[in-house]
Amino acid sequence: MFMIVITEEEKKQILSKYNDDTSDSLLTYLKRHFPTGEVQTPFGKKKYLVIDDKVRFLEDNKKYLVNKISDMVTSEWISLGDKLIRRTIKKYIDGISF
Repeated sequence: MFMIVITEEEKKQILSKYNDDTSDSLLTYLKRHFPTGEVQTPFGKKKYLVIDDKVRFLEDNKKYLVNKISDMVTSEWISLGDKLIRRTIKKYIDGISF
């Protein structure tokens, strides 16, 4: 397995697509309630997110994770609207994927 290394500029460019359509308060909530981590495997480092006390790996799992987190937080953040909630969750996941 090979690892893709991206520069800081590339990381900023990826995250910049979320600049206008996200909520900073929801992003802070996600950081506090869905902790992240990294584990070393024989194939390299894998990043994960803890959702509902279960470890969920980020690799090839973004759509599932967005749906899962969205289902959990929508009732509390309904005033933001579904599009804004989902884009904020995507920004959070992309931010920890690097």
